Amino acid sequence: MSKKKKFRPLRFILGTIFILLGVVVLVLGSYVGYISLTYYRIGDIHLQVLNNQTTKIAAGDIGIKEFKITTYNVGFGAYDRDYSFFMDVSEFKQEYIESQGNKDNTGDRAHGASKAQVITNITGAYDTIVNLGDLDFMLYQEVDTKSTRSYKIDQYSIGNEKHVDYGKFIGLNYHSAYLAYPFHEPIGQSNSGITTYSKYKIDSAERREFKITDSFFGKFFDLDRCFTISEIPIDGSAKKLYIFNVHMSAYDAAGIIRKVQLEQLKAAITVARDYDGNNNYVVVGGDFNHDLVIDNPLVNDAYKDNIFNKQETAILTTDWYNYLRLDPSKHGTRAVNLISGMEEDYVYDFKDMHLTSHGPVNIGTCRDASIPFVDKNNNGIVDNAMVSIDGFLVSDNISVTEIKTIGSGAGLQTETLPASDPRYGLGFVYSDHNPVFMSFKLLV
Repeated sequence: MSKKKKFRPLRFILGTIFILLGVVVLVLGSYVGYISLTYYRIGDIHLQVLNNQTTKIAAGDIGIKEFKITTYNVGFGAYDRDYSFFMDVSEFKQEYIESQGNKDNTGDRAHGASKAQVITNITGAYDTIVNLGDLDFMLYQEVDTKSTRSYKIDQYSIGNEKHVDYGKFIGLNYHSAYLAYPFHEPIGQSNSGITTYSKYKIDSAERREFKITDSFFGKFFDLDRCFTISEIPIDGSAKKLYIFNVHMSAYDAAGIIRKVQLEQLKAAITVARDYDGNNNYVVVGGDFNHDLVIDNPLVNDAYKDNIFNKQETAILTTDWYNYLRLDPSKHGTRAVNLISGMEEDYVYDFKDMHLTSHGPVNIGTCRDASIPFVDKNNNGIVDNAMVSIDGFLVSDNISVTEIKTIGSGAGLQTETLPASDPRYGLGFVYSDHNPVFMSFKLLV
């Protein structure tokens, strides 16, 4: 008779563990292979303009007509006042830690709260712009077309229905395979873009690729960053108007990627300005993910008084905040970095560019999204830091006649809070960004 094999529990347990580890490695390897094989960058391409208008800007409009433009990062319809985003972190300032009951904050969500809520937010965002009246140009960022995070809602089509009488195009800047992170609410598959609407004929529209991080996993979570350029003819003039729509990188604490992106943008602006040897007009609008005001000596005092870091979370400790160096008087000197507090060689970002920066100072354009938009400790101070990172750069042959953030209230974003609430009138109803309005004239 053969001997019955003795059961060895330790060998069985170890064998089971090795098999399970093998399965995990196989699954993870297959997934990494899947996202790697499906990853690609779109590159520089010409874009199709839908419903292109026949009306042209006239030479007679130069120096007379006041053009109106808006920019609005709609946050894929997710970021209403109750929303926090899983990649955003912040710290409360020391004086508020006790009343808040904690120091550190980390956002929670990767998706919109529900399909119905995303529709409400994206529709409300578009309606806010429509209610501003007869605009000439409109720029949007973070417009999803078919993304898991926004329930596959085609937000570009909704925008087209709201802006029927405009030429329009989209430049994709986020397209990914199914991302299984964060584990509690995976981002899933994404398709998103930046959109431009024009009341005037667009001769050409182009998508230009921004450089992004080279890190293996980082590139899957950063957008396929880009900017778009609209070439708009002026009837009876050799000059043209170029409208740029930009969405620059965030979560680049060292500022390395953003520095490269800024150089790419400046090079494209220089070409547009001098194209065909003409002194063309250039307007660059969008979400710069750089503060457009804090280092601008013309307006930074009002900004500090009204907006900058007046709330309970400390913006300077976040990993997504950066700012444009906008003081030409400091160029070539040693100056204190406003984030690190350390001295550095100061380089004026637009030296010899003949550009001016315009960010609003009445209300912040972007809020900290590591927490919902709240006054949790009921002390009459909004918890979230607010900054102005959305706005415009314009060439010096353009005169800006007005720039402002569109908050909430009658004729603006719908306001449901009582006037006694510290958040009243500050906007952020449909997104973690507020829309920005600018009017301008083309100078002779």
